[in-house]
Amino acid sequence: MSNPLISSLTLVVSQIYVYMGTIITIAGVVGGIINVIIFLSLQIYRENSSAFYLTVVSVVNIGQLLTGLLSRVLINAVGVDWTETSLFYCKFRNYLFQACAIISPMCLCLATVDQFLSTSTCPQWQRWSRPKIACGLSVMMIVIWCIYGIPYLLHYNLVLKSTGDKFSCVITDTIFNKYYNDFHVPILMCAIPLIITLIFGCLAYRNVKHHTHRAVPLVRRRHEKQLTVMVLVQTVFNFFATTPCFIVLTFASHTTLTQDPLIAVEVRLAIAITTCFYYLYYAIPFYIYICVSDRFRKQVHYVFFDIYRNLWRKLTQNGVAPMNDVQNITVEPSTLNATR
Repeated sequence: MSNPLISSLTLVVSQIYVYMGTIITIAGVVGGIINVIIFLSLQIYRENSSAFYLTVVSVVNIGQLLTGLLSRVLINAVGVDWTETSLFYCKFRNYLFQACAIISPMCLCLATVDQFLSTSTCPQWQRWSRPKIACGLSVMMIVIWCIYGIPYLLHYNLVLKSTGDKFSCVITDTIFNKYYNDFHVPILMCAIPLIITLIFGCLAYRNVKHHTHRAVPLVRRRHEKQLTVMVLVQTVFNFFATTPCFIVLTFASHTTLTQDPLIAVEVRLAIAITTCFYYLYYAIPFYIYICVSDRFRKQVHYVFFDIYRNLWRKLTQNGVAPMNDVQNITVEPSTLNATR
């Protein structure tokens, strides 16, 4: 009785990765690319350190979706797991996955801390919120976590399964495996980033609310409130998207119940569902920004329909247009206000 059930649940697991994974990957990559275009196209974002961190996060999120979720989609769609046949791919995929999985939330932490500093009433703290500092900290963060991931290159190896016909890409060092399950996943990837972003996101929002009682320029106040709300809502969403996955993974790594075939496939089903929700963390930021910020929606419209559409018209009408023409494009004043 259990064999047909196990087969059905195994098929469901595969279909979840294929269909949900495909939708999340496509939507996430498109949204991430649009985020990068918006943040790099408007001067108000290029001169803002929090926006710089969010640009880095968007790029890393695209990399995570392509290396993490897309590979799961292809593995379940094609039926061939390249991590079980190629030692290089086994090591490189897990190394890149772990690097992106920790760089993205840590840069989001920097963005929330930066929003707190930029909205602070203390001039000394505000001076720490600068694009040059954001660039330096982002580079340092990327280098640190890329070096941190080197043990994954060393300890991930191909091990022959108990059935004797296939290999499995797993951590072969028992001490490092315990560190991964007990600290890296629940603490470093989940608890620490969520705590930091929630605390500093709330503090930044409190600072923004206090701006109504200070002599802060209206344009700056609206922009800071926009970024703070965007980051804070993203942080709250991340809590609900990532926590179930970490709970299920922690449970699966600390129980012997998975030795039963039926329970094992049920755990795999839970992992598949929560993993897809986990990847929403990397796919959803653009859509959160669109939903919570009217100014961001206007900025997206301005960039694509006023800047690049007019540039495209110039290119198609004149054949070749100098890059300086981008600066000469005229737009409606009401649309331009959204970029300020």
